[in-house]
Amino acid sequence: METPRIFGVLLTDEGWADLDEALKLYVSEGPIGKYLYCSNISPDGNYFSMEITATNPDGSIFDAEISIPHRYVKIVVAAKHDKSIGFLSD
Repeated sequence: METPRIFGVLLTDEGWADLDEALKLYVSEGPIGKYLYCSNISPDGNYFSMEITATNPDGSIFDAEISIPHRYVKIVVAAKHDKSIGFLSD
């Protein structure tokens, strides 16, 4: 059985400018700045969709699917382990 992959998604400057407030619960930060840590992505279709596990301000955890315009996606890095993605923090 193949190990599940994880995804790191970086947005463009325009993407962060337009979506920063709406995405604040879902954003992680690493050595190169803000990114979205996703358990799955779907780049097909009219929008770029991401599955993300996030934490509410009260500490409760929830799963969300977020869809954004493709033009906001700068790069997607996939790996079998989070340490393999260079911009994720230790």
